[in-house]
Amino acid sequence: MMNTRKPPITIKARWDHHQVPVGKNTSRGLLLEIEAGRFEELNQQERPAINIALVIDRSGSMSNGAMQAAIEAAVGVSEQLNRHDRLSVISYDDRVDVLLDGVAMNRDGRQQAELAIRSLRARSMTDLAGGWLQGARCVANAMEQHGFKSGHVILLSDGLANVGETDPEQLATLSGNLAERNVTTTCVGIGTNYSLLQMGAIAEAGQGELHQSSEPTEIIEVLMGELGEQTQIVARNFSIHLKGMEMHRARQLTRYRKMPVNGRREYFLGNLVGGQSRRLAFLVDFPAYDHADTRQFTCTATWLDAETAIHEQRIAETFEIEFVLPENFDKQARDKEAAQTIADIWMARQGYDAMMFNERGQYADAVDAFDKEDQAFSHMVDELQGAKEMLSRRQNVREASSAHWDGISKKEAMTLARKRMRSKPDYRQRMESADWSEQTPK
Repeated sequence: MMNTRKPPITIKARWDHHQVPVGKNTSRGLLLEIEAGRFEELNQQERPAINIALVIDRSGSMSNGAMQAAIEAAVGVSEQLNRHDRLSVISYDDRVDVLLDGVAMNRDGRQQAELAIRSLRARSMTDLAGGWLQGARCVANAMEQHGFKSGHVILLSDGLANVGETDPEQLATLSGNLAERNVTTTCVGIGTNYSLLQMGAIAEAGQGELHQSSEPTEIIEVLMGELGEQTQIVARNFSIHLKGMEMHRARQLTRYRKMPVNGRREYFLGNLVGGQSRRLAFLVDFPAYDHADTRQFTCTATWLDAETAIHEQRIAETFEIEFVLPENFDKQARDKEAAQTIADIWMARQGYDAMMFNERGQYADAVDAFDKEDQAFSHMVDELQGAKEMLSRRQNVREASSAHWDGISKKEAMTLARKRMRSKPDYRQRMESADWSEQTPK
């Protein structure tokens, strides 16, 4: 159902310090804050219709309680849908079965969904790619047959893919291609045995999220959170472009996909959800200019209308930085709040990169993810409140990443770090305020 009440989107640009001293090579942190307003209060029938596929692992390892939790969560999702929505349910082990294929969630559809979902039983091996791609086909079919402009796949698995396509790079390519056609993917890793490399690749390229579920109840919390997001999308294919003389030197400290578009670099954030904030952080290097000046820059955001996924919209924010003589430089004018946010995002990015290297067994590269940025990072946190504690936690993650690290602590740390650098919420109640850097082995 169409919703014409469009919530506003705003962008604010902040430097960690708005002055640069003349005659000195200097780096400055740049923080972009994107705020997406909420839809007005909508009842269940007024909200935008959604097209969603649940892809559920039914391999033998799911028999330890995860299967029942996934069943209850999937039934809970179906009960929250209405007659305008379409639900697909796919289950897989070494065989892929379509239990529901784009079924309208009217009264009969919900009954059909519950019967099909409750018939699930844990069985054999794990053709993760086969199940996931079948889910993508189902939502794509609903787009073609029922006029949906997008579809979302939620993939649940507790194991390592060992049948079909298993290479993370190939999975990322497939997921990225689907996302370009407005079929996005979120992954829910259950327990400790799923592959961070496989599931992470699908989620990252698929413009979705990677969630960790350590307890059965968390599967329900995560799926309900994801469902809520799908009903609150305010912009699709949201991207940022920075324009200005030094912006070619801007190094992204977050981890959004960067692509050349019409001769310029754009950073793709995927879909924006109403009521959520997104933050991008950059480090910009300025050469030693020889005279005082003021430079202007522009941040332009473009996106597609959430309902039509066609009509392009855009806003632009102009901001500036001052080049001042050394005697006029005001050290106290630093924006410590912006610097703190940049440092938090940057450290999460370093930790995520290090843990990805660690997962591949590349321990020297994991350490290098921190060491190569020691000086610049220390400069960013200089004189910030809690800087000493932050550097200590950073060192703990560096040490944990320097040797074999496995199990729940790394999965928690990685998924939380990814959410931190992408300004995304964690829907698990017990982890609502958890710090990713405190998940290192005790």
